Amino acid sequence: MQLFSFLKKEFVKNVLTLITGSTLSQVVIYASILILTRLFSTELFGIYTLFSSVTLILKPLATLQYEFAIVLPKKDKDAINLVGFSFIILTIYCFLLLVIIFFFNENITTFFNITKLVNLIYLLPLSVFLFGSVSIFDFWNNRTNMFKNISKGLITKSAVMSTSQLATGFSSFNSLGLIPGMLLGQFMQLLFLIKASTKLMQKLTKELSLKRMFFLAKKYKDIPVFNTIINLTNNLSNELPVLLITKYFGLANSGIYGLAVKFTRAPIGIFQQSINQVFFNKASKTYNEQGNLHDLVIKTVKHLLFISSFLFIPLFAISFFLDIIFGENWSDVGLFSRIIIPWLFFAFLSNPISPLILILNKQKTMVVYDTFLLLFRFLALFLGYYFYDNIVISLILFSGVGMLFNILIFIYLLKTSKEKKIAYS
Repeated sequence: MQLFSFLKKEFVKNVLTLITGSTLSQVVIYASILILTRLFSTELFGIYTLFSSVTLILKPLATLQYEFAIVLPKKDKDAINLVGFSFIILTIYCFLLLVIIFFFNENITTFFNITKLVNLIYLLPLSVFLFGSVSIFDFWNNRTNMFKNISKGLITKSAVMSTSQLATGFSSFNSLGLIPGMLLGQFMQLLFLIKASTKLMQKLTKELSLKRMFFLAKKYKDIPVFNTIINLTNNLSNELPVLLITKYFGLANSGIYGLAVKFTRAPIGIFQQSINQVFFNKASKTYNEQGNLHDLVIKTVKHLLFISSFLFIPLFAISFFLDIIFGENWSDVGLFSRIIIPWLFFAFLSNPISPLILILNKQKTMVVYDTFLLLFRFLALFLGYYFYDNIVISLILFSGVGMLFNILIFIYLLKTSKEKKIAYS
């Protein structure tokens, strides 16, 4: 009876809804990877990994993170204006990005030693636009408790992406690689979310006003001022190995690292991202109603610790057999996976409760934290290359830095959740 009572709780039901969608989408992706690693070279995987990483790095600036504010207002008419404002910023940003790429294409590809990406780099603005648009709609559906839409969007993306990538791999267009399939998956995910969200949004379109948009932009100004920097530095530090491995150790090693990250992060991300989205929704409401945030954090952490035992032990065991699973060209994937698993464990505990930073208005502190994290991660990777010219040592140092900083932020968030100060009125 206690189990059924637990499963009926709104928080748990919402998490399970998102986990179901994430699980199905990752099953599709995992199944396709077993074939894709035999269709595409490590170098083509490296190009795909690099392209994906650059998209993630550029995305925080694309909307100035105003989509995070969509969940915060009490009134839907304010939330829809934040949606509109986010799209305006996203469109302007992607156009400027295209102009920059047009004029500095060769300089960028030469610096990162990625001349093979010289033509594909023009697709970056499109990828950023699709990624940013999906993020805006995800936060709108989070606000309206339409978690099923987020899940179905993920399934749509993975199904279309995997199918198109397999079709490309078996066709005479194999040399195009995995990027076109990824873009098609993002596009179909966006189309689904637009269709699923249109009915409710149409009722609020009459509330759209540039004057109101700028008023709300000023009200939530701490988000672009600090949260954009936080997410930019955090994404940059997370994706830093891809950039530096590509520059120092080549695209092939970048592809192997990318597959190791995909193998380890995919099942972890199913729970991590789902709990993060539901926690953000629940914590925002709890804080607005002056409830007990600390209790919510403690309960969430207990769930995370319970889930982690079913994730990390099997991941570590399976990592010894990845050369059999993915093929003989990918023998180092297991080694790379075992190196980064300790870092991902501590990240699994801290990341889902990170929305507290925004809810409690702690962006200033996080700017300092993420700046130091970026610096130490860069030093870890660079020193491994400079003194040893060894990718394994670079990754061990990188993972160690990740472990240390995630422990520090976890302790900080636990302590900070006891505060009662209202960030937004």
